[in-house]
Amino acid sequence: MTGPQFRPYTIGDKDACMDIFMSNTPRYFGIEEADEFRSFLDAPTCDYFVATQNDKVVACGGHGYHSKKQAFILAWGMVRVDLHKHGLGKFILAERLKRIYSDFGENLVQIETSQHSQGFFERFGFVVTNTIADYFAPGIDRVDMELRLTAEQFHTLTNQESG
Repeated sequence: MTGPQFRPYTIGDKDACMDIFMSNTPRYFGIEEADEFRSFLDAPTCDYFVATQNDKVVACGGHGYHSKKQAFILAWGMVRVDLHKHGLGKFILAERLKRIYSDFGENLVQIETSQHSQGFFERFGFVVTNTIADYFAPGIDRVDMELRLTAEQFHTLTNQESG
C-alpha cells in the first residue's frame, strides 16, 4: 500500500466524494446535507482537494478565504468511514493548513464541525468559539472552532510524517 497523495479535486471525483459523504452519514453528516454537498461538488466555491491511496479517492476537503470573517474556512473535510483512525484525517488537514501557510503566511483558520469531530480538531490546536445544538441535523450540533495558524505550527506540520 502506498502513502496518500494529495491533489486538486476534479469533477471525475464527484461520485467517490459522494460515497465518502454517505459513508459518514448519519453520524458525522445529516442526510439533509447531501444535496448541498452534491451542489458544492458540481461547482466548488473554494479550493477543493482529494487524498488518494492506491489510485482510489479516500478523503476530501477544501479551504477558502472568507473576506467578511477575515479568515480561511475549512470546507467539507471527510475521510471514508472505514479508514477513520488511519491518519488520513490528519494528512488532509495538514496538507490544507500547509497550503494556507505557504501561500498566505500566518492566518486565522475557522471550521464549522460537529461534536463528533470536535476532539480531532482540538488535538491540532483548534478551540471552540460557539456551539449550536441540532444545527446540521437532529443530534448533530454545529461546533464553531478556530486556529491561529503560526510559523511554529507550520514547521511542526512540515517536519511531521503524514499518514
